[in-house]
Amino acid sequence: MVKEILSKISRRILYIIFAVIVSITLWVYVELTENVIQISSISNIDIVFRNEDILRDRGFLRTSYSPAQLTLTFEAPRSEMARLAVRGALTVEVDLANISSTGPVGLVYEIIYPPGVNVNAIEVLGSSVERITIVVDRILDRQLQVVVNYTGGLASEDLIVESIEFDPQTITVWGPERLVSRIKHVKVPILRENLATTYREELEFVLIDENNEILELSDSDFELLQFSHETIHVTIPVMEMKDVPLTVILAHGASTSESNTNWNIEPTSVKVSGDPIAIRELNHILLGTINMLRFNLSDTEAFPIILPNNVKNISGETEARVHVEVIGLDIAFHSTSNLQVVNLPPGHNVEIITQNLVVRLRGYTDDLALVSAINLRAVADLTDMSTGTASVPVKIYIDGIDAAIDPVGEYEIAVIISAE
Repeated sequence: MVKEILSKISRRILYIIFAVIVSITLWVYVELTENVIQISSISNIDIVFRNEDILRDRGFLRTSYSPAQLTLTFEAPRSEMARLAVRGALTVEVDLANISSTGPVGLVYEIIYPPGVNVNAIEVLGSSVERITIVVDRILDRQLQVVVNYTGGLASEDLIVESIEFDPQTITVWGPERLVSRIKHVKVPILRENLATTYREELEFVLIDENNEILELSDSDFELLQFSHETIHVTIPVMEMKDVPLTVILAHGASTSESNTNWNIEPTSVKVSGDPIAIRELNHILLGTINMLRFNLSDTEAFPIILPNNVKNISGETEARVHVEVIGLDIAFHSTSNLQVVNLPPGHNVEIITQNLVVRLRGYTDDLALVSAINLRAVADLTDMSTGTASVPVKIYIDGIDAAIDPVGEYEIAVIISAE
């Protein structure tokens, strides 16, 4: 039993001694290999600029620099060199705060080491350049006119392009004076052909120089420019033209109809333009209604030409004259003293001042011969009338005659309304 215990203890002590020896060996190996001093060059080191906002506040702009990247040679322990060699871990920084004029200027740079690096253990042995050459230009801002033209044609001869709409109509550009001063205006190219409907799109623009040619810039130069807008909203209204006839409504009485009425409109139609879909549904333009009881046998009336919304009159007429003529009828004049009132307000009296009315009647000659004064009645409606003297419209009735006869014209009688 004691022998077994002593045997286990011995084996454990041997394990511990072996582990300590292995650990010491590994530590010595690491110390001997990781702290070996190396000399190595690191290339493609990025350049970072500091205080560019201060440079802009002074009205200047960094337009280019060279070289684009650096190569640095270091002497450092293996472990530190491995950290420096990580892509992007090492950069150099250039301070622009002291620049106060335009042109090229050589500036020293500061090496920015990655976090955790023992800078004291690193020595810089060489560099591909000693200074970074910066080209500085003055910042210029300029307002540019936007030019939009469409020359691609239309899908039909019945279509027209109205004034092109675009927004904004001017843009502002900021950038190096050497570039901005070469820009005269901006132009929006429209790469469409044979439009059939209104075209709306956000479009990019190109820069135009003083010779009205496209200003060709390298990608690096173009990136130096800033614009208040990146695109232009363009609307090309494509409208359809159409001759649309004018028409009126004739409000007939008993004596007239389409068979005994002639009428004409001058002009007979107008040329309009509008959205192709809407314009195709526009078959006529209604001027208004003519009351055939308002005149004797002929009348001429002027009407304004009122178009639907979003339809434009391109022929220019704003008024149409309608001439109406009644065929085959006569006019007869009769006097009547049969004057009446209705709807007298309660608690009021009325005195009819007018004694006789001369009434015009329209109809066929034989029918008019049947009418006498006894057949006529003039009635005034006093609804909502107040006390006092007033001229009140009257309606003419023809009693006891079964014929196509109309009273034509408007009539009034004078009355005095008083309280009881």
